[in-house]
Amino acid sequence: MALLMSTATLFVTSCSDDDDPIDPGPSLTLKGGADYTSDTKIINVDETIKIGVIGNKSSVSGNKLTRFKVEFITNNLPQTIFDTTLNSDSFNWDRTLSFDGVGEGNLSFQLTDKGAMTTTKAFTITIEDPGSQINKFMDVEFGSWNDAAGSFFSSSEGLLYTVGQTKGTPANQVKIDFVFFKGVQNGNAIASPDNADLQTITTLQVAGWTTQNQTRFNTTNISVSQFDAIGDSYNFPNFNLSGTKDIINQLIDTGENGRVFLFKTKDNKLGLIKIDDLYSRGDHAKVDIIVQK
Repeated sequence: MALLMSTATLFVTSCSDDDDPIDPGPSLTLKGGADYTSDTKIINVDETIKIGVIGNKSSVSGNKLTRFKVEFITNNLPQTIFDTTLNSDSFNWDRTLSFDGVGEGNLSFQLTDKGAMTTTKAFTITIEDPGSQINKFMDVEFGSWNDAAGSFFSSSEGLLYTVGQTKGTPANQVKIDFVFFKGVQNGNAIASPDNADLQTITTLQVAGWTTQNQTRFNTTNISVSQFDAIGDSYNFPNFNLSGTKDIINQLIDTGENGRVFLFKTKDNKLGLIKIDDLYSRGDHAKVDIIVQK
């Protein structure tokens, strides 16, 4: 009888332990929606993202929250972004973040309570150099001032505009990065809208523009074959500020060298222009253009 009673007591005690609720620790939720980043994402260097976190004490223990920490972990090396102590039942945190170097890492969020229970959430961020992302506009056919093919190029759109589309339309003038023309002194030329010689060509009617963007050019040692070998990404050469020009004149379309030019827009986007053909008339041109997105 004594043995049976002892066994029964052990059985009752064991059932009581199984019924005890398990403490899940504090809850941590990453805010979602259009304004927030809460999952794997590819961004550019210095691009800003918004992060939001909601934390609450455990529904079982009721232990207060004591610490919140955010780290960016690359190659198993954590870099602390934010670390604070707490003494609260809930926590609501928003922050904009940016990264100044390329690479990939885990953005980790850790919330700890008074019972030393920690909940962690993380996702991967990949940071890229925006210089590697390019648009290609191939076989762009420039025309003369009175041709259906335009003389004015927008590198943000990859589109040509005519005199009629630009002379009285400031909304189009602001898009134009450079202009092709054939001048008496400059020969075949590509010029920034603010170039002084361009202002004197009355048929192009640039002098009366509300906005004349300041695009600048460098000559390069990039050959035609090197330009043609550029794939879906490209790291542009450094722009030589001491050697800037607002016009590239006396264009050529023969040989490997001297046909590729570097340009920089008013928005500091870099691009390359390759002269393909100037045709026999001289006031037409076919070029290939690549430019940073």
